[in-house]
Amino acid sequence: MFKIKFSYIDESFELFRFLNTLKKKIRNKARVEGSICEAYLIEKTSTFGSYYFTTNVPSRRTRVPRNDDGGVSSYPQISVFNYPGRAAGATKVRWMDAKEFEAAKLYVLLNTPEVQPYIK
Repeated sequence: MFKIKFSYIDESFELFRFLNTLKKKIRNKARVEGSICEAYLIEKTSTFGSYYFTTNVPSRRTRVPRNDDGGVSSYPQISVFNYPGRAAGATKVRWMDAKEFEAAKLYVLLNTPEVQPYIK
C-alpha cells in the first residue's frame, strides 16, 4: 500500500509540473489551446532541427549544464565516479549499515580499471 501511495503522489506531481509548463507557454489568453499547441510545436520543431546543426552551434540540446564552470578538478578522479550528472528531486539522507557499505566498497574496487593491476 505504501508503494502505491508514493507512486500516486509522484504521478500527480509530474502531472501538475507538466500543467505548469503548459501554463507558462500561454501567450494569447483569448485562445489558450491554440497558444499552447503553437508553443509545443515550436519547441519540438526547434529541437528536431537542432540535430542537424554542428556541435559548435549553441542550441537547447547542446547547452552546457548550469553548474558546469568548465574547470578541471584538482582531485584525481576515479573512473567509476567520473560520469556527469545532476541530482533530481529532493535530497534524502540515508545511512548504510556495515553490510551495505562493504558491498558498495567491493563493487567499486572490482569495477575500476585503476585497481585492476593490484587485483591480479
